[in-house]
Amino acid sequence: MQKVVPTDDWEKEFKRITHNPIYFIEYYWSLLHPENKPELTKEEKQKLFDKYCGTPYFSNWEQLEEYRETVDELKKQGYEDWEIIH
Repeated sequence: MQKVVPTDDWEKEFKRITHNPIYFIEYYWSLLHPENKPELTKEEKQKLFDKYCGTPYFSNWEQLEEYRETVDELKKQGYEDWEIIH
């Protein structure tokens, strides 16, 4: 049996789906179930994001600080939490 090694793209997409429920709904669920695609308000998206969002893994404090700075900058630019893909 051949060993399957995930590519960077596959792993990046997997992390997005597991850490961001809105990404899952919009880009996975909606493709599989187009007849049952939820139409969510910004408030509903934020509530779902807060309830189910995952936490990225950081191997050191510098990575965490860089991530937080990036998130803060994107929020200042008007991005919503669920639009900032982990």
